[in-house]
Amino acid sequence: MTVSREDYLDRFLDAVDSVESGNRGAISEDRWLVENYQGSFLPVVRIYIENGEEAVSAETVLLLASARERAVYPLVRDLSKRGRDSVRMACTGYIKTMEDDDELIPKLFDRIEHSDGHEFDAAAAKLAKIARAEDMARVRRTYGQVQGPMRMRMKEVIERIILRNPSMEDMRVFYLSVPVSPDEKAFDRFLTRSTEYLDVRYRSSVYPKSTVYMSAYNNVIDALMKMRKRLYNESDNLQYYDLDKSDRFDELSELVEWASDDLSKKTLLRDV
Repeated sequence: MTVSREDYLDRFLDAVDSVESGNRGAISEDRWLVENYQGSFLPVVRIYIENGEEAVSAETVLLLASARERAVYPLVRDLSKRGRDSVRMACTGYIKTMEDDDELIPKLFDRIEHSDGHEFDAAAAKLAKIARAEDMARVRRTYGQVQGPMRMRMKEVIERIILRNPSMEDMRVFYLSVPVSPDEKAFDRFLTRSTEYLDVRYRSSVYPKSTVYMSAYNNVIDALMKMRKRLYNESDNLQYYDLDKSDRFDELSELVEWASDDLSKKTLLRDV
C-alpha cells in the first residue's frame, strides 16, 4: 500500500529538522523513507539537495540512492565535482550504487528468465527495487510468459518501476495488461470484430444521437479500453504479420480515437 504525499513529506521534513539539529542519519538511515519513496515526491525532496545545509544535502542524496531515484543523476554527477566534502562523498556513493545496479540488472533478468521457485522470487524481488524505466519492455515480456505467483512477482516489478517514474503513470493500465504472443489468425478475428463494432454498430446506433444512456456509455467505454489494450499489446507483433495487418491496425486505432472523441461529446442519460 502506497503512502500519501502529505504523510511522506511530513516525515521527510521532520527528518530534515532532526539532521539540522545534529541527529545524523535521520534521513539516510530511515528505512521507512526509503521503502515508501515515490518519484512524484522528488520536486520537494530535490530542494534539499541543492538548498539544504551540507549534512541535509548529503543525506538526501544517500536517501535517493537507496530509493533508486535516477532523475537526479545529472545533478548528483555535477555536485560530485563541485559540492562540499560530505556532499561529494554522498554523490560518489550514489553514482557507484547506480553503476552497480546497471551491472546487476542483466544478471537478474537472466535468473528470472531461466529459473523458477525461490531463485525466481529472489531475483524478481531485487529487480523490483532497482529496475529502470528502460527495463519495462523486458519486464513485461516475462510478465506475459509466466502465470500465477510468478506473474504477481513481475506485476510488482512493473508497479515499482511506475512508482519511481511518475511520467509512466498514465500508461499504468497498459503496462499491467497482459502481453499477447503473436497469433495472426486471432489478431485478424479481433480486427474484424472490433472494426465492425465501431464502423457499423456504433456508427449506426450511437453516433447519430446527441445523448446516450449510462449503461450503453459504460459498455462502449469498456469495449474501447479492451481494444486499446489489445492494440497496445499487438504493436510489437506486427513485424510477424502480413503487411495488411499494419494497415488494419492503423484503421482500427483511428476508429477508436474517433469513437472516444464522439462519445465524450454526448449527454449522458440515466437508465430507465
